[in-house]
Amino acid sequence: MKNILGISGGTRPGNQDSAATIISNGEITACAEEERFIRIKHAPGVLPENAIIYCLKQAGLDIKDVDCVVFAGATYDSMKQILTNFFNFKFGYCPDIFLIDHHLAHAASAFYTSGFENSFIITADFSGDNRSTVLWYADKKGIKEIESYLKPNSLGLFYAAVTQYLGFKYDNDECKTMALAGYDSKIASLFNDFLKINNGGYNVNTKYLDSRIMPGKTNPSRQEPLFSEYLIKTLGRSFRKQDEKINDFYLSVAKSAQTSLEKAYFELIKKLRRSHYTSNNLCLAGGVALNAELNSRIAYSDLFSNMFVQPVANDAGLSLGGALYIANKIKSLNIKKMDTLYLGPAFSDRQIKRILLKNKIKYRYYPSGIEEIGGSLLADGKIGAIFNGRMECGPRALGNRSILANPKNPKVKDILNKDFKNRELFQPFAPSVLDEDMHIYFDLPKTKVNLEHMIVNVKVKKEKQKDIISAVHINNTARIQNVKKNINPVFYKILSSFRRKTSTGVLLNTSLNKKGQPIACAPSDALDIFYSTPLDFIIIGKYIVTK
Repeated sequence: MKNILGISGGTRPGNQDSAATIISNGEITACAEEERFIRIKHAPGVLPENAIIYCLKQAGLDIKDVDCVVFAGATYDSMKQILTNFFNFKFGYCPDIFLIDHHLAHAASAFYTSGFENSFIITADFSGDNRSTVLWYADKKGIKEIESYLKPNSLGLFYAAVTQYLGFKYDNDECKTMALAGYDSKIASLFNDFLKINNGGYNVNTKYLDSRIMPGKTNPSRQEPLFSEYLIKTLGRSFRKQDEKINDFYLSVAKSAQTSLEKAYFELIKKLRRSHYTSNNLCLAGGVALNAELNSRIAYSDLFSNMFVQPVANDAGLSLGGALYIANKIKSLNIKKMDTLYLGPAFSDRQIKRILLKNKIKYRYYPSGIEEIGGSLLADGKIGAIFNGRMECGPRALGNRSILANPKNPKVKDILNKDFKNRELFQPFAPSVLDEDMHIYFDLPKTKVNLEHMIVNVKVKKEKQKDIISAVHINNTARIQNVKKNINPVFYKILSSFRRKTSTGVLLNTSLNKKGQPIACAPSDALDIFYSTPLDFIIIGKYIVTK
């Protein structure tokens, strides 16, 4: 098999993060999420038609060139028939279809892109194929299951229920719960009975959950609570309404949830250590692995020499993991390590110019590159956007679809939250830092971990916190992106230009989107965001548009 198509998503209620990945001749050729094309965040309840079309085009393939399709849903009734109908109806042909286990796909997405010879793996999320957490060991012989936790015994479900109790949307706003946890420095333990930690594991007390959250039952809709009245009774306080003020009690709730999650994870690590397998490496995947503070705690614990967190840890990563698993099984895999997430669509200068002219937009063209002027504008205090090269896959913008600002400005965090993102002021922003300057600003963990993907929080050096004040969270950590010249030369040069003018090799970086929208995919998306926000300028290919 030369060409393998992995897909995620689905037609069931609750299916989301629809995506497609092509592995061609053993290399990841393309990976993209359906949400970016249809402009509906998480693309719920659909299969990735547009993402498939893009992946085939990028790989230069016809659907008949695809040897097989891999979908992570081994227990889904009639899924092969649904996929057969879908491909025949939308593409006129259906390749062979393989169904694999949801958590096995998550595990493969991490291990086969880690570069490790062997590794322990933890996959944890809300649920998939009726499982919520699985412990694994992997080496050259394959991926072996050690132990699994069945739904509703779920860390993702626990954290989602607390997120909803705090007045946020589950499966979307868990990052807000994590951010709030940093504002409470006290020891918090409100959930010792909800998430019971035991020797080598955990147990979710289902009294705190809606009775429908059981295997074989349909979960409550997203307009209903995951938690039961018992949670409200136990906490002695009703859940927070959406616009209600966040007081000290709700901060304590967030801190308790984060603390309980971390304790449970460390018990899982103990269980891995007690197994008959040995490894100094750890891989993480599944939606819970998007918790950058949890990942930080593990990295700084020094329990492992090396750690890899799959940056596309959510269900979009199932498309990647499914394809990787089959590719490895047939011995056609050449991937040594996942160095880049720039696997989405790109647009030529000619295509961009056509859109600018069509919409009568004035621009300046820099054929030799826009890096120097971009760095100068940011150094002058302007807030700008960059739309350049191939779109990132995964939930983080990494300098190709980003909004950028000077982190030295103490007001810029509130400006971005209030005027650009229309979100709560407590939410932090991430810094992008030049590779050679990382040690100047951050106390890095001894554990070697991937810091290129905004997936791990690191400690900011005390003497440098004021220098990048708007990119530092309340607990003096930052979810960094390490920018390397060989991975993203354009963004690296913009950062270098900014450093020459400000003596600071760090930029504040957030995704090029508006609240509730996916990251920009096409030039028209980027221009829509530019003209509907207070952005001062946008770099779009080799063009700069200002107001």
